[in-house]
Amino acid sequence: MKEHMLFQQMEFIRMRTLAALDATTEQQADEVPEGFKNSIRWNLGHVLLSQENLLFSFVGENDRKSLPPEYGELFGFQTSPHTWNDLTPPALSELREKLEDQPRRMKEAFSGRLDELGEKPFVLGEHTTFTTLAEVLSFTNWHEGLHQGTITAIKRVQGIENLWEKAEEKVER
Repeated sequence: MKEHMLFQQMEFIRMRTLAALDATTEQQADEVPEGFKNSIRWNLGHVLLSQENLLFSFVGENDRKSLPPEYGELFGFQTSPHTWNDLTPPALSELREKLEDQPRRMKEAFSGRLDELGEKPFVLGEHTTFTTLAEVLSFTNWHEGLHQGTITAIKRVQGIENLWEKAEEKVER
């Protein structure tokens, strides 16, 4: 897949994530409805952390990560708002700032490198192995869309149906 297309998809998907964030209040962000393991805030932070960790770790550039260390405890795999204990999660404004800036940083860090092999393959289950940055970026794009679906489901349970109105307005411009 062409580099331009992967980055374009990343930017489009992120625009939709930001629209979901913009349509969320601080109170809505922390509700964990019955039947869900996590909140909207957790899903937003997890998207941010996952893309950062997966891409930079894949090529052994952990020193280029720019998220606070506590983000791993807040938004990492197997975490949830129920495990935060004494940790204070970031405000939506902080998450928005970092989510908005991340695609630019990813393009800056990885343009011209998407065919690069990782230090070791990224293995998902028994049948899926990613060996290039392009494959991992494509996965993180899909992963973000998956979490957008969860955010949408939480919003519907909260009685909010027009989540994508702002995103649609931006796409039409």
